[in-house]
Amino acid sequence: MEEALDLVASKLHELRETYPTTALLHCNHAGNVGLLKKVENRFFSAYGGVTAAIGSLCVGAGSEGQRYDFGKSLSHEISDVVNSKTIIIWGRNPMDTGLHLVPFLKEAKRRGAYIIVIDPLETNTVKLADMHISPLPGTDGALALTMANILIERGLIDKEFIDKYVVGFDEFRSYVKDFTLEKGAKTSGVPIEDIETLVDKYGNSKPSSIIIGFGIQRYTNGGYTIRTIDALGAITGNIGIGGGGVNYNNSRMNDYIDHELLSGETLRKHHRVFSRPKMAEFIETAEDPKVEIIFTTRANPLTQFMDSNRMTRAFEKVGFKVTIDMFMTDTASLSDVVLPCRHFLEEDNIICPPSNHNYINYCNKVIEPNPWIPSELLIWNELAKRLKLENFPIENSEWWIEKALKPMTDLTGITIDDIKSGPIIVPGATPVAWYDKNFQTPSGKYELYSNLAKSQGFEPLPVYKSIDMEPNEEYPFYLLTPHTKDSLNSQHFVLVDEKQLPIVYIHSETGSKMDIRNGSVAEVFTDTGSLDCVVEYNDSIRRDILMIYQGWWIQRLGGVNRLISERYSDMGNNAAYYECICNIRYKA
Repeated sequence: MEEALDLVASKLHELRETYPTTALLHCNHAGNVGLLKKVENRFFSAYGGVTAAIGSLCVGAGSEGQRYDFGKSLSHEISDVVNSKTIIIWGRNPMDTGLHLVPFLKEAKRRGAYIIVIDPLETNTVKLADMHISPLPGTDGALALTMANILIERGLIDKEFIDKYVVGFDEFRSYVKDFTLEKGAKTSGVPIEDIETLVDKYGNSKPSSIIIGFGIQRYTNGGYTIRTIDALGAITGNIGIGGGGVNYNNSRMNDYIDHELLSGETLRKHHRVFSRPKMAEFIETAEDPKVEIIFTTRANPLTQFMDSNRMTRAFEKVGFKVTIDMFMTDTASLSDVVLPCRHFLEEDNIICPPSNHNYINYCNKVIEPNPWIPSELLIWNELAKRLKLENFPIENSEWWIEKALKPMTDLTGITIDDIKSGPIIVPGATPVAWYDKNFQTPSGKYELYSNLAKSQGFEPLPVYKSIDMEPNEEYPFYLLTPHTKDSLNSQHFVLVDEKQLPIVYIHSETGSKMDIRNGSVAEVFTDTGSLDCVVEYNDSIRRDILMIYQGWWIQRLGGVNRLISERYSDMGNNAAYYECICNIRYKA
């Protein structure tokens, strides 16, 4: 380990003496979201400032859309859903990827709630539902605007809420008039009678809750799509009331963390950014300086970023690559140095609220780590010593946690010891988002019409824009690549047999029509790449969709992102993974 750290420090020192420090590209993401993991940003700022990632592979488009609507993303406590009379689960699959929500959905149903799942796929969550609606991929915005138009026409809106708390209703009402039932049905592929039921259940049984998944904003129209769904909550007055809400994400902790301590932003002498969804393109085209070193933390870009083939070619051309990881991932296997690190169960950390609750948790070490495997904090400490970084404190985890949460302690009196004693609710957080109607927009109201969006080059209203890629004769299928219940992204595919092919799920009628047998090997291909898969018939799959779970490692014969080109959303620099069309042919 000492030899590896010496080599990495030597390469970092050499780069700093030869180039601007932005010749180092730091690639990170959400492999671990513990508070201490953010210390890496302080290290690279103290080093001089590097090329850093902006944008998102997960939530960026929707978060940006909600920023224009509400001021930021806030969600109800998941337990509040038991107070809902109608629950729309829109593009989310909690039965597989959010089990914490399931008991509350079951309780809501026991109390009489009507549950609707809107998803092109018939997921396991549909088993909980009273109704399943399967729109064409990427058309959710058209469906939402059609609902809005009919709700307005039939008077199923909350005029008092609109008058007091909403900006831009008249402009919005004028825009949605064009979204008739006939147009909405034709665009979304949802039958008129199903849209009628949606409107009836959502508009006539207040409070109604909408729970949004991340998948529906992984298109080039993703941000606008979230805004159209948000609008349903606003015009019906289902915002700020128990059992209501448009629940997507949470961003409650910002006021209680010392961001400068963790980021070291003011220490940077140089700074350059790249968009995560276009990392390969950036590496290929960067000048003044070119990318000389890639340092990867909490990420597996060769597997998880779009266009894996291009990413691999770009990655291989860079002179020196370092990866911190627990496993020899696809990214680690092409790195010059791999620094092993500890599992989250082998170290203490603070977990701040994610998308679905308001609790700060102390993550206690429960397993003694192998003594020769360091924590990531220890890696940064050792590299900082070798590089003699004056502005990087060589301290332990307790020091960093205490200092990072000092704003919270100063404002509320809550200490680390308090958090260690049990989960702490974020100060000011309530079970019901926006209960005080104190929206954090420029107007202080919910903004159907956003001047901020307009000033930043976007449509001020939540509009529908069709996606860029739709099936055609050459590529007649949508390709959807959702998360599996068996892994967090690519983390657990280390357990897959090295000779086992990934599975492509296809409707039996589609397979029979194309002479592709159940259990055979087929090649799925796009204009970006191809992937061999084992065919599995599944008649819950739409006939115009192929489905392959994301995360399967390339070195284990997977790598579905080699099929997906580098495309990003309308706002938020979010990866448009689901905007992909493909074909399939029998192989063996």
